[in-house]
This record gives sequence, structure tokens and C-alpha cells, in this order.
Amino acid sequence: MRKLGLLGGAAVALGFMAGAAAAQDAPFSDPPVLTTVAPGAAAPEERPEMFGELPAPPPSGDEVVARLDVVLLPSKIWNANSGMTDDVELRAYRDALHPAEPGRPYVAPTLVSRPGQTVRVKIRNLLPAEANCPGHPADINVPHCFNTTNLHSHGLWVSPAGISDNVLRQLPPNPDFTYEYEYNIPGDHPAGTFWYHPHVHGSTAIQVASGLAGALVIKGDRLPRVDAATKAVIPGDVDLLLRKAPDHVFVLQQIQYACRDADGKVKTNADGTWRCDAGQVGKLDGYDLFGGPRWKNSGRFTTVNGATVEVLEQKAVAGAPERWRFVHGGVADTVKVSIRKRIGKKSLEAIAKAGAISQDALIAKECAPSSQAIAQFEIAADGLTREAVQERTSTVLQPGYRSDILVSFPEAGSYCVIDEQVDVKKDAIEGSSDRRQLLFLVDVVAGQPKAATPRDQVKTLLVEAARNLPITDPALAESVVAGLERDLSLAAFKPHASLLAAKPDHDQPLIFSLSVEPAKPGEKKGPGLGRTKETMRRFDPNDFSRTLVLGDTDRWTLETADVGHPFHIHVNPFEVESVIDAAGVDLTQQAGSQYFGMKGVFKDTVFVEPGVKVNVRTHYERYIGDFVLHCHILNHEDAGMMEMVRIADRGPDGKPMALGHGLTDAVGPEGAARPHTGH
Repeated sequence: MRKLGLLGGAAVALGFMAGAAAAQDAPFSDPPVLTTVAPGAAAPEERPEMFGELPAPPPSGDEVVARLDVVLLPSKIWNANSGMTDDVELRAYRDALHPAEPGRPYVAPTLVSRPGQTVRVKIRNLLPAEANCPGHPADINVPHCFNTTNLHSHGLWVSPAGISDNVLRQLPPNPDFTYEYEYNIPGDHPAGTFWYHPHVHGSTAIQVASGLAGALVIKGDRLPRVDAATKAVIPGDVDLLLRKAPDHVFVLQQIQYACRDADGKVKTNADGTWRCDAGQVGKLDGYDLFGGPRWKNSGRFTTVNGATVEVLEQKAVAGAPERWRFVHGGVADTVKVSIRKRIGKKSLEAIAKAGAISQDALIAKECAPSSQAIAQFEIAADGLTREAVQERTSTVLQPGYRSDILVSFPEAGSYCVIDEQVDVKKDAIEGSSDRRQLLFLVDVVAGQPKAATPRDQVKTLLVEAARNLPITDPALAESVVAGLERDLSLAAFKPHASLLAAKPDHDQPLIFSLSVEPAKPGEKKGPGLGRTKETMRRFDPNDFSRTLVLGDTDRWTLETADVGHPFHIHVNPFEVESVIDAAGVDLTQQAGSQYFGMKGVFKDTVFVEPGVKVNVRTHYERYIGDFVLHCHILNHEDAGMMEMVRIADRGPDGKPMALGHGLTDAVGPEGAARPHTGH
């Protein structure tokens, strides 16, 4: 697998709805850029301006340092169902170099880096201490220790060991100690959109759903080039084609706080939606708030950069393509993004008062029909540049997904960005809302008069940029331009070579189920996964039956025994080969399927619909160590739908070698003895 990369990113500006009247009076920038400080450099005295492109990381030195405090933070969240703000107290990341933004702290700042840098994230866990934590109950798959945290760099191609992307670490509350993460970003790391969040088994969902999730952008400026020895094309970074395009990050979250009555039950309105009375403080304090239909019943809104139904403060320009980086950092809802011209005239105050059950009627009056949705042009999935731009009118985002799209507004005016209705039983995660939601509005000002279609505008942007690239090989320079002119080809910027023609070394089946028998007496049935229906297990941190060999290329077949589940594996991404339904049809070739156009696309998270087989290929490169795969419905993960994975060095016989000095406790099916982890 070719691995290349560089870095690219930018921030977005949204106003925060602290209340209906506050919509037009007190806009704030979103999300802030995480402060990065070169060794020896002074911390910035003032928060940088957040509009336009993100500032690059410090040019001096090989390291950048970020400082985050994990805090229990009181704030307010606008509740459109009640028409008032709710007092809440939720876990949040706080940039230690700057105070939290007023009223909108539950989206983490954006971290920006470059390949070849070492990124140090220093964390203080200032949450309240809990009895018997860190630790585990008798059944490890009962959610527990809600204030013990750690950090996962979702999608980064870095080591899973030590103080790198090691999700087996546990960081308990300790105001007197600073925990450190060290991400050595390889010099050949792909540029793209990634994200970070906690990943302690037993508390991941409750922390991420509080707002502990932030974008992590790798910025790149490497040119495509021809390898002198092999004559192969070494890909460059698509960021080079987008230097003139505004670049925005949108972090989507579902913050599922609730208020309880004297008996501990969630308080509800007459329509069943959740409510908080005056004087109460909404909290995320139990796993009874997750799963089943609870997200829809809650009436809560998917927030965008911590805001609900707002106007993008930096105005777009008609005919000028923009890069939008979507990060699904939520836990409870599938989001299907479409963009339509606004046709209504309601005030922002009136729009902000439309509760969850009123969203369909609001969208019908305020926004053009779905048949008139404007085009989106996806250039990258899960942070990895595609072989070619894909044009479509909606983008499905499952939890953990990222999608980089180019948007070119055809004319001036106001536009609705909508979370469209989905088929929850087939296309969405368990508990998703089947109602539409207005995510935010965009004001578009007039640009230069252009008769070109949005596709032609996107092509012009990319082709003109490509013609100005100082590529030294004339044939390569010509082919880059010709490919873009022909079919918007990004082949010279795709960071991974295809694995589809390779002969797999092993088959790796995986089945998800919500009803797996426990492995130990006294434990309960619950979420789990395994190779076959007969061998499915709930999470066991000492089970390394999935031991893989460094350098192998494997074919994975993913299925579910019940509802849909988003599959996520750490360290190495995978390439989608096919998605076969019960009739034998490959859904990657079927327009209208969420898998359409996904063949040959590299990802790190993919949704597994009921009744399909998702076939993917992956290559284990560079890194050995222990990590996990799991369902990215994070409450499923915390309840046992996760599996340990080990990548080991290749032995003389082609099988994985045991790590350590022969201190083992079992042998996996591939023949590798494995040491006890001590987790």
C-alpha cells in the first residue's frame, strides 16, 4: 500500500443559539483552532481570528504542543422544544491556553498538524474522582467509570502502542498530574480530515456524547512526482488544488442530556420529548439515555460546531466552490446532508423556535423541494482522497464518518443545510430519528456572473490549480490536468494504491450481534461480535484470537445478525471491494444506495446494513501492537461490541511471532502465542 500525505484544513464560523433573541445579537466563531505552541515559543496572548483558512502549525521546530483540560463544565444549550435555554453540566475539553467560548463549550477545538511533526497533546483530567475507578466491575461490559478518560486519534496512521494512539490507557481524574500523548505523524501520512475523542471501554459513549470530540486536520502541500527508480507516481496532496477555496470544518454531535424527576426518571413533555424545568440542570449521567428510540424521543437536535439552527457567519460567494469537511462526532443518529435553496421568509427567531416535531413542516415551507437539492462533490472519505470526485445531491454520514465535499452555490440567496429523512431500519443506526432537521442556514452573496454549472465551476477550480502546479515531470503534469478535465480524476492525489487486484493472505470474517451469550458465568447476554455466529463473544481484553501479520493483505467480510452497525478498525484503513445484498447485487454500483460509488474507496469506518455482506481489503503496514475494532455506536462498544486486535511481526514460517519473551496465555487461530496484556 502506498502511504503518502500532507496536511490541509480550515475552520468554520457559526453563530451560537443561546436563545431565540440571541441568534442575531451574539455570533461566535466555531470551532476554535486548538492552540499549538512550538517548543520555546510563547503562548498566543489573544485568540486568533477564526474566519477563512486555518493557520498553519508553527513553522519552526519538529514538534507542536496542545494542552487540553477535561472538565465538568456548566453552560446553557438552546432547547427549541421548550423555547428556552437549558442549564446543563457536561464534560468538555478546554483549551488550557484560552478560556472556553461563552455558551458554546461542548465542541472541542480543532487540532492542525503536518506530516513529519510530532504532536504532543497534554491532558489534565479535572473531572470529579469516582470510587473504585479506574477499574472494572465483575462484568467488564457494564458501563462504568464515567470520569476516567483517554484519547483516540480516529483515523490517524500512527502507532497504537505506548503513549501514541493507545486506547488501552486509562487516565483517571488527577488535578496534579498531566498525561501526555505523543503522535509521531509519519512523513508519508495522508493529508485529510480526522478527529479525536475519548476511548476508555465503559465510558466512551457518555464522554463523546457530552461533547468530547474535535476535528484533527492534517495539512499537505506535497506535489505529485514520479519515482526515479520505479517510475511509479508518488501521489501529492489534494490541498494543493484547493488553496483558493474557502475551507470549513463542521463537527456534528448528538448531546443527549436529560433532567430527571425525584424517582430518577427522565422528565418529558406532553409529546414525549425530554424536558428540563427551570432550576434543573441537564446531565449525561447514565446509559439509560442511550439506545433504542431514545434519540428520536429525546427531541434533541444534532448540533453543528456546538450550535443549533444557525447562520454560517462567513458568507459564501455564488459560483466560488468551497471545501466543507464534515465530521460525524456523534453517537446516536445517522445524518444525511442535503443543501437546498431557501424559499421561505421566516425570521431566525421564528426558525429557532421550531421544535423537533415541527421540523418537517418548517423545512417544507422554508426550503426548496429535495428534487432541487444542489450538487455536492466528494473529494475525500474518512480523510482519504478519492480516485475521482463523486457528484451527488446528498451525503450520508454514519457515526465516525468524515466527508470532504466541494460546494458551489449557483446563485445568491439563503440556503438550507438539512439532515434528510432516512430509512432507519435499513440505512441508519439503531435509534436514528426518521424526522428531518434543519442543521443550519448559509447566506450566499452574489459573485461574478457565471453561466457555468456547479460541476463546471468545480472543474475550473481544480484544472486551473493543476495547471499552475510546478510538477517537474511534463508527462505527469499533463496527465493530472487531462484527468481532471476528463472525469475529475484525483488519481495523482489518492494516497493509497488499490488492493483489489492483490491475492489476499487471509479471510477475516466478522459478524455483529446485539444478543451474544456471555463468555463467563454470571455475566449477561448483550452486544458482541466474532468470526461466526457460533464463536461470537462479548469484549474480552485478553482475547487475541484476531492476531494479524505485519505485511499481510487480508480480505474482511462484514455482516450483522440484527440491526445495522458501523464497523471501525484502528491503525490501518481498508478499501471497499463490494457490498452484496441478499439478491447478489453489488450495492456500490446501485444509485440510491448509501454504498453507491464506494468501490475502491479507502475508509476507516463503514456501515453494515442488515442483510448485506460488506467486503473490504486492508494491508497491515509499519505498525505492530494491540488495538481494537468495534461498532461505532459507542454505547454498543461500551456494552461489549468490541474486539482486541494484534498485529505481530512475521516469523520465518510466515506466521505471527509472539511478542515479549514467551510469556503467553493462549494461542490464536493464526498460530501466534500471545502475552497477557494486563488490561
